[in-house]
Amino acid sequence: MKSYIFIQARMGSTRLPGKVLKPLAGKSQLKHLVDRLGKYKTEGNITVVTSDLSADDAIENFCKMNSINCFRGSELDVLDRFYRAGLAINALADDCIVRVTADCPLHHEEVITFAVNEFQKLNVDYFSNSFPPDYEDGCDTEVFLFSALEMAHRNAKLVSQREHVTPYIKDSGLFHCAYKKFNADYKYKLSVDTIEDHAAVDNIFNAFAPNTNFTISEVVQLLNSKPELLLVNKNSIINAGYAKSLKNDKEIE
Repeated sequence: MKSYIFIQARMGSTRLPGKVLKPLAGKSQLKHLVDRLGKYKTEGNITVVTSDLSADDAIENFCKMNSINCFRGSELDVLDRFYRAGLAINALADDCIVRVTADCPLHHEEVITFAVNEFQKLNVDYFSNSFPPDYEDGCDTEVFLFSALEMAHRNAKLVSQREHVTPYIKDSGLFHCAYKKFNADYKYKLSVDTIEDHAAVDNIFNAFAPNTNFTISEVVQLLNSKPELLLVNKNSIINAGYAKSLKNDKEIE
């Protein structure tokens, strides 16, 4: 079994356009994320999975400049994009795909390693460290078999299932899923969806400066001692985009 890291990224965010390449503590969000994935970057085991819209040419150019694999596909059918990205790297049925998103610049390789180890130890089809109500927002990690992704690609009919990649795997009842938090004290909204979220994450990077490779465990320690760093995004809602998708859900035509 091989593990492949897929970073979902796009420039067309409604609430914060261009956020994945927006400057943050001296680098773009996407550069922070890639660098903080450490050994997975060194091993060349990362693919940035973006759309084929012209706006996302900037993401492909970023990948070329940083020697990172890039795959481009459907803007709205992200499930199809992920499946075809797996085909492009010749993923086998029992290989696992690790899904992370580019709005999580604080993510860290320690969480990826934890999630992959749990996935393999539990011998499941799907594993995540972030789940309701115990989200680890900002270091969300999903690990799933490529065979499960293939089945979801073949059978998922709802727009929400196509846009958000894994709902069919989690909710169809056809797969063995497991969940466990990486850090029991993690209770924060640290993904970047708005300018307020960006400011909150900037506060965290500034607190650790000049170190940019601090761990998630160190982030938890920092925020337990200085919760005021997150006052700026106290009204941000976790998974607001998915909730909107569910509200407007329908079967694909």
